[in-house]
Amino acid sequence: MGAGPSGLTLAWWLVEHGIPVTVLEREASIPRDMRASTFHPATLDLLAADGLAETLIERGTVVSRWQYLIHETRDCAIFDMSCLADVTAYPFRLQCEQFQLTELLAEKLISHPHCELRFSCELHNVSSEAEKVRVSYRDNGDQAEAECEWLIAADGASSQVRKSLGLEFSGQVFPKTSITLVLEHHFEEDIPNLLGVNYVWLPDRHYSLMRLRDTWRFTYSPEQDQNVDTALSDEVARAHVARVSARAKETTIRSRNYYTLHQRCLDNFCHGRIVFVGDAAHLNSPAGGMGMNSGIHDARSLADHLIPVLAGEDPALLSRYDRRRRTVAREEVQRLSSQNYRRHRETDAEKRRIIWGELQDTVSDPIKHRDYLLDAAMIRSREREQTIE
Repeated sequence: MGAGPSGLTLAWWLVEHGIPVTVLEREASIPRDMRASTFHPATLDLLAADGLAETLIERGTVVSRWQYLIHETRDCAIFDMSCLADVTAYPFRLQCEQFQLTELLAEKLISHPHCELRFSCELHNVSSEAEKVRVSYRDNGDQAEAECEWLIAADGASSQVRKSLGLEFSGQVFPKTSITLVLEHHFEEDIPNLLGVNYVWLPDRHYSLMRLRDTWRFTYSPEQDQNVDTALSDEVARAHVARVSARAKETTIRSRNYYTLHQRCLDNFCHGRIVFVGDAAHLNSPAGGMGMNSGIHDARSLADHLIPVLAGEDPALLSRYDRRRRTVAREEVQRLSSQNYRRHRETDAEKRRIIWGELQDTVSDPIKHRDYLLDAAMIRSREREQTIE
């Protein structure tokens, strides 16, 4: 279930091993979702074998150096990912919309003999039995029933599969929400020394600017207790833009999105013959761009465990998938993204002073610098996963 990044990458890796897959997607076509835009080195390494990484690179912006920046003073802490060239073929962040990957995969899967990709399919109910899973859904408005050997729940943060099973999705909601605008403006002409990825402090708030091929993603927090409609209104959105660049105030806004930030995780990713991946299994703050990437890492790990099971190995092997990816979700991805959330949004002057000192200490020490980037690039979490039995 679900034609997002984790669902489609898993489908691709399965059909390439000759395993028949049916993908059910609620929307009428692949959504042009602007939610995620960062591909980390560890993810590009996974996508390299099928030529997917190179195609994405052609469609995105390569960012080998990124920074924390103080808007007024232009003081910065710059991280240079070239120091990771010995452990990854892609020592950079790739800024590229997630729909570039999902549309690319959908195009491949639609014509693949082992895949059926079906749209406008809305799930109602699932039940796992000893040897199969029963699925009840609406197919273009008509009631439908299906059976399958295994059901992969890749149906996102509001997973209907998870709700159908009545599973608790424990965790918390972060106190500050987030708004992202996609803008047609050359911010690099207004802000000296701007890099491809920038996390920036204003005196009493924060923003981030990330460069795509021909646009910039501008992200900030709305005012406390501001309702969604007001926060997304043209007047309010452009007032936030004007704080960063007066020239950008009247530029074209291609899209605007409001996000409630969650940190949640299932207690188990495997429930009989139903297995969860991506946002359906775990959620984290988007600070640091780890959400989509960790979902793709889930998909790779699940493929590595499910393919042997489908070839006859004991289904208990999937419990290792659960242990590995749930541990990484909680102890790596959620820990780091929560740390990023707090750092980006801190407004207290004394706490900012401490954070800034830590950042300067990190970028000025080659060992600490590399250590930090191994986490940020999600290389270390992939390495840790392999050690969990």
